[in-house]
Amino acid sequence: MNTQFWIHHFQTNASVHDQIRFEDLTCTLPDEIKEPLAHSLAIFQLGESGTGSRLRRYAREVAPLENFRGYQRAIDLFVCEEQAHSRLLGRLVQHLGGKLLQKQWTNSVFRRLRFLVNLEFAIQVLLTAELIAEVYYGTLFLRVPDEAVRNSCRQILKDEMKHLEFQRQFLGERLAAFTPVGRYVWACQFRLIHALTTRVVAWDHRACLKALGMSQSAFVQRCEQAQERFQARLETWSFKAACVQDGGDGEGCQTGPAGAVACGRAQAR
Repeated sequence: MNTQFWIHHFQTNASVHDQIRFEDLTCTLPDEIKEPLAHSLAIFQLGESGTGSRLRRYAREVAPLENFRGYQRAIDLFVCEEQAHSRLLGRLVQHLGGKLLQKQWTNSVFRRLRFLVNLEFAIQVLLTAELIAEVYYGTLFLRVPDEAVRNSCRQILKDEMKHLEFQRQFLGERLAAFTPVGRYVWACQFRLIHALTTRVVAWDHRACLKALGMSQSAFVQRCEQAQERFQARLETWSFKAACVQDGGDGEGCQTGPAGAVACGRAQAR
């Protein structure tokens, strides 16, 4: 994993969020959109406000490994970028006339769930949140005719796409060390976590989605499509890495459990 690339990226991107100015703009959205949107964004703002202490602790476990040198520093900067999102969303909630939240039940569930097992499980939950965020902020960008909302969502969406690639590269190499069965179990677990979480989030933000003219089922469907795209890219990356670790060139790998067997890892294990 090219951790130096990500360290440079996060450092370069650090000041972008605070440069987005909209305090002088007047929000002209009708109350039936503005109020549920402000509450919805306040929930996302709370979710971005964590310190990342447990994620950092897990990162220390893999940082000494040769192919993850610098990973801990990259994670520190990643957490700082999430906190920058929290500040930006806080300003956006105020722009919409809403109130910030100190506690919210889905956010509490996310935090507890994320750290039940290990780093890979924590990143599964984190990935789920980022895949949902990709759909959520994309929806807001397309459907909310407010300059402050659009500018903020555009930047956060760009960041989230980079976050997904950052996690994909980490997991691609990390999962390459798993057995084929282990990778298959990981993938099934990821799909289950994503499916359950997406439905909870859609229900929790139902008022906002309704105000924007989107049904809960349509939101869930788009999130599932995003998850499937990400999963396909991840499997291609991890199985090619597995072939390379077995002495191949990675070019003949197929994706999925059958591909892992074909490249010889099942027999080797």
